[in-house]
Amino acid sequence: MKFKKSVVFGLILAGALSSMSYAQENKLAFFQLDSVLGTTGYQGGSVVTGVAGAKRVGFAVYIKNVDQLRSIKVDFTWDGTKATYNTSSGANISLDEVAINGATVTMSETNMLGSVSAIPVANEAGHFAEDFAKLGGTAVSSTNFGLGYFFVLRTVDAFTTAADIAVTAKIKVANDGGTVKDLGERVFYVNKGSTDVQNATWGQVKNQFKDF
Repeated sequence: MKFKKSVVFGLILAGALSSMSYAQENKLAFFQLDSVLGTTGYQGGSVVTGVAGAKRVGFAVYIKNVDQLRSIKVDFTWDGTKATYNTSSGANISLDEVAINGATVTMSETNMLGSVSAIPVANEAGHFAEDFAKLGGTAVSSTNFGLGYFFVLRTVDAFTTAADIAVTAKIKVANDGGTVKDLGERVFYVNKGSTDVQNATWGQVKNQFKDF
């Protein structure tokens, strides 16, 4: 009888530990893009129009449903002949009367991880990537949207409102144990109408709604 009880207890404990491990791998996490940069917090939007040459355009990445978030990996690609990386980008948002997405914006928002340490991965024409992690303390657990990254480009001088840009954002997150969760990819469009946005492959659609 004691042996049976021990076996049952062992199975229950193993199941509990397995569930706990599963629950701390950010399995339900996903991200969205936000082009409404004059308002703190997630507002939504992945298309901006009327953008000419030498103008800033950008978006915030918001992440939701994390249970043990320690680090974030961001990767952005676009046509490097149409726009260049802008140093307003970063883990936090700090804009003081900056013209972006056709409006003059003043905004400040802290990353959901708090204080972070960043490691540059790539910064070249048409490609920027960075990994960063929370400095000390307890990993983040939240069912709410939190700021994951702020990404800004500046269109080249020759860019016109008749031209367009598509920026692909790929986001991954990791827990304390280094287990990485791929949140998929989403696309930010500049000067591209909603009818054009629908002209995506099925593979792109599946990636954009991965784990939503």
